[in-house]
Amino acid sequence: MNVALLGQWRDRPSFRFRALQYLPYLEAAGHAATIIEFSPHLWGRLRQYSQLAKFDSVFIQQRLLHPFELFWLKRNAKHLIFDVDDAIMRKSDGSPDSRRMSRFRAICRSADLVICGNQFLADETRVHTSKLEIIPTTIELNRYPALSSRYETLVNRKDSLLTIGWTGSRATCRYLNEVFPVIADFPGQVQVKLIADDLSNCDLKLLEDVPYEFIRWSPETEIAAATTFDLGIMPLPDQEFTRGKCGCKALQYMALGIPAICSPVGMNVDLIEPGKTGFLARTANEWRVAFQQLIASPELRAQVGSAGYRVVSEQFAASTWAPAWLNAVFPMAQSCTPA
Repeated sequence: MNVALLGQWRDRPSFRFRALQYLPYLEAAGHAATIIEFSPHLWGRLRQYSQLAKFDSVFIQQRLLHPFELFWLKRNAKHLIFDVDDAIMRKSDGSPDSRRMSRFRAICRSADLVICGNQFLADETRVHTSKLEIIPTTIELNRYPALSSRYETLVNRKDSLLTIGWTGSRATCRYLNEVFPVIADFPGQVQVKLIADDLSNCDLKLLEDVPYEFIRWSPETEIAAATTFDLGIMPLPDQEFTRGKCGCKALQYMALGIPAICSPVGMNVDLIEPGKTGFLARTANEWRVAFQQLIASPELRAQVGSAGYRVVSEQFAASTWAPAWLNAVFPMAQSCTPA
């Protein structure tokens, strides 16, 4: 069987984590996939849709279509799967958006199945269709260093400054502004590493005397760059848009065997047991206390990091969820393991 995987662009994190990393499992099951990046032009996209009839299944990730585009897509797709891992039916500040909601409703009703990244998104989707399934964002652990080697690196570290790390994008780096003033309270103890495409939306002056390093994001180097973190952070405001977040940053930190400190928003509250598999911080004081505890104790960092890694390996590994993803894309697919 053949599936067309449609996404904004190949390197977009949501497309990689929710589609492309399942390609080895898909191929091991004897299926084939064609990756299609949306054309920037309407007529180009319509030509792309016209070619979809040759595929057994069409997977579209995180795209709200104009009604005419959706009509043309649905006309040519034999089996349509819509994947959503953000609250794209709302504006990025969480406020309602009638156009987005109308398009979201239409594609949910048109799809043969909607795959939702968490319970919040499933509740939003269920208003429009009963044909949905929850498949969380997962991690392909084979791409990450073994926990044993990470433990040695973290315990035997020689740098006098603890590295607080963050990975993200221009769209989400503005959330760092709420935690930078807290980090600024630890000069001489910490440094900050930021992996992103652009940092123009965050105010680095808020770090005051704490040194920072900007590492330009690329899919080839993101994991290697993040292995230099001693702990990872994921600040988020609590509103309707961010509640649709599926915890990708937290999962990446946990897969590296380092403690994650996150706002208790969206999927984060399901991933993290406070003080055991990570830390949840809502107020400035809660962020400060979490930093103090982790800076003071290498043993606590190793303990929480190891516990977080176990959560990922046991509950959020790509290999665990690959059968469910394949059965959603190809309803008759069998469970498989990549060669």
